[in-house]
Amino acid sequence: MRFKPLAAALVVLVVASFPLRSGSGFGQRFVSASCLAAGAPWMLGETAAAGAESPPAGPVLRLVTFNLHSGLGPGVGFYRTRATVERHLEGIAAAIVETAALPDAVGLNEVDFEARRSGGFDQARYLADALERLAGARYTVVYGETWRRTLPGLEARFGNALLVRHSVLAQAACLYEDADACARGPAGDLPSLRAAGLLDRLTREARGLVRATIDFHDAPVDILVTHLDAFALAEREAQAAHLVRRIVDPSRTTVVLGDFNAVPTVMTHERAFLAADRTHDILTSGALADARVLYAARVGVRDFAAWATYPASAPAWPLDGVLGSLDLLPADVRVVESPYSDHHGLYVEYRLLRDAAAIADQRARHDAIRRRQLARIVDCDLVQAGAAQRRWLATGTGFAEVASGVQRAMLTAPLQEAKRR
Repeated sequence: MRFKPLAAALVVLVVASFPLRSGSGFGQRFVSASCLAAGAPWMLGETAAAGAESPPAGPVLRLVTFNLHSGLGPGVGFYRTRATVERHLEGIAAAIVETAALPDAVGLNEVDFEARRSGGFDQARYLADALERLAGARYTVVYGETWRRTLPGLEARFGNALLVRHSVLAQAACLYEDADACARGPAGDLPSLRAAGLLDRLTREARGLVRATIDFHDAPVDILVTHLDAFALAEREAQAAHLVRRIVDPSRTTVVLGDFNAVPTVMTHERAFLAADRTHDILTSGALADARVLYAARVGVRDFAAWATYPASAPAWPLDGVLGSLDLLPADVRVVESPYSDHHGLYVEYRLLRDAAAIADQRARHDAIRRRQLARIVDCDLVQAGAAQRRWLATGTGFAEVASGVQRAMLTAPLQEAKRR
């Protein structure tokens, strides 16, 4: 009899997850998993090389992204002593240095800032000091608080952070819903950052980002750290759209580090209940490319499961990623294995390209992949999409840049119709 309440609760949750209104985002649609699965190998196409060629010479940018799980360890935990949390952070710092040697920047998600549940200290500063002891470099901390609890005895501050060992020329932190300090302009026609489903509203958590511009070999590089929504698909896709269309400057050398709560497009169809997720498509629809995808296309890797970071106990999903502008060539991509969080980390080593031909070659590879992504969206999504979703695709992604004439007309028709009204 005890299963009846559980079954009833499940029904309520499923019903509550349905949108209260339609047309507000990519996430509010049903997409056949079989359609996506049928084309799963399509993404890399014939661009995958037979083997890895030597990366070109150029300044090396070493990056790590790591979800700390508030220092609470790999399992479910609501409270840990400071000594235990410090031991976890020391282990994570050691794993980072073992993999990356001397990272230029480390992006942190789910990091506590003086939270009672994890010993009441600044985890980002502690990890920066641990890296200094192990690697011999001083790290500046850029903070991005996203959530705070002031209930006596349960105080907590929580969010994202960036550790950098180069001069910081500028820095900012913001929530997606209040992104003026981080954005290049107003939201305009971008999708709403508030999901319509009742369940989405109940489970939503404030999400944000930190950004810093560093002096890297006498050139400015923008580094952003973010953690996208885990449960509300429409909100996660909207956050991705705002990130790539409003916040990232496509004219600048840029990297984005973080837990995207999404997997590379070729794996999305494998995730139960998430086959319709287009977060990764959106993130890579414009000026940024996934380091794992470009690396795989260049050296002939086709099994993205090799970069799985979650759950740490039995990694199945590569949720943690690094995106980069096309003047950055990924020369190495590896998992940072550590038993001290519920995630592993991800390490990416880039070469900063200064040769126009090498950058053009990367752009050609990225554009070929984007065209395949758009073709799959047209085949699997737009057969059932209305004008609102086509407008979403045109304004919330960069796919119009690589669309064919017919595809561009299909995407922009709702925009032209709206102007005529």
